[in-house]
Amino acid sequence: MKRFIKFLLAATFVFLFIRATCGKPKPTVLTATPALKIKDYVFFHNVSITYNGSHYFTINGGNTDYCRLNEYDEAGNFIETYDIELDGRAILYNGNEEELYVKNYGTDLYWFDSEMEDVDIELAGIFENENSSPAISPDGQFIYELVDDEVRVLEFDSGDEIKTFQLSDYYDEHLYNSAIAASDKYLFVWGAKNEVLVYSLEGKYINKIELPWVGYGLSLSYCNGMLWIAEDADASTEGGNGYWYGFKI
Repeated sequence: MKRFIKFLLAATFVFLFIRATCGKPKPTVLTATPALKIKDYVFFHNVSITYNGSHYFTINGGNTDYCRLNEYDEAGNFIETYDIELDGRAILYNGNEEELYVKNYGTDLYWFDSEMEDVDIELAGIFENENSSPAISPDGQFIYELVDDEVRVLEFDSGDEIKTFQLSDYYDEHLYNSAIAASDKYLFVWGAKNEVLVYSLEGKYINKIELPWVGYGLSLSYCNGMLWIAEDADASTEGGNGYWYGFKI
């Protein structure tokens, strides 16, 4: 009888151990592989990058009188610069409309006309955080804005808030707590200056990505299948080179 009880206890332990180690789904492991580097001459700060299917576009921030919207080819070669007089925080490309949009230091979303080299307000007062660097969903339907630890999901066409949800463990430091990036499956926010946290589109934590470089807080972006950060020019009115790094995830 004692042998049977010992056997039963041992079998129960093995069952519980196997269930504990094998029964739970393992977290998705994401790695960042450097794929592209773009030298980006700006005044003040490199804040955002996007892609329209053939060209990259970057925007800088820090001063309305020194705002450059730079255009590059698919290999990262410089094509043209546009002076648009906005203190930029994010540049977004909506593939449905084939248009570029800029979020400035403020609460408005601007439409950019490259042929006329002009900007105009598209949606006024839709953002809560003046300093936020929001993201657009790849399908062009939604805008994600990070406000403290809360993600606001906005309908792109109207700017109406659809829902909000909280994030856990994000990096609560000035500028780093104002940027969010989005792919078709994930949301990305800073976990540290060289670390990005990955969430589902509903805000469930998935994993983290350690990066080989420290990125400027507002620069966190996602486009052309890559996660992007910038080594900031921090160049004031003299201008200088910052560097964008794209990572395959």
